[in-house]
Amino acid sequence: MFSFSFFRSDHIIFMKTILLVEDELLLREGVQETLEVNGYAVIGAADGIEALDWLEQTQVSLVITDLVMPNMNGVEFIEQIRIKYPKLPVIVASGSPDSVQNRLGIASIQVPGASACITKPFKGKDLVQLVEKVLSEAVA
Repeated sequence: MFSFSFFRSDHIIFMKTILLVEDELLLREGVQETLEVNGYAVIGAADGIEALDWLEQTQVSLVITDLVMPNMNGVEFIEQIRIKYPKLPVIVASGSPDSVQNRLGIASIQVPGASACITKPFKGKDLVQLVEKVLSEAVA
């Protein structure tokens, strides 16, 4: 399992690892920093192809993915996740429902295989709350 650990007092704390898939570098870096400040280890990928490579190399607790990306869009990426990793929770972070509808022909809240969706732009605290909720549901 790919997770980071560090010592505190006399016990080890393991951090949940999140795979963040976002083609916009500045947004990816900002979201990654927000998640790391809140105690998560984050692996960044620019598209679905790079993300699938990461999933082959390491175990993650959660995927957060954009929908509109080059090389492999988010819908195709989630389809691949569901084939290889059917229980892996996935949060879709997408632009406005209208822009997703125009580009991909689906409503962002209706992405097959997604555990949850959040609309960009979003507040960091809202994303962290959603991550905590999805992770807690995955354990239950």
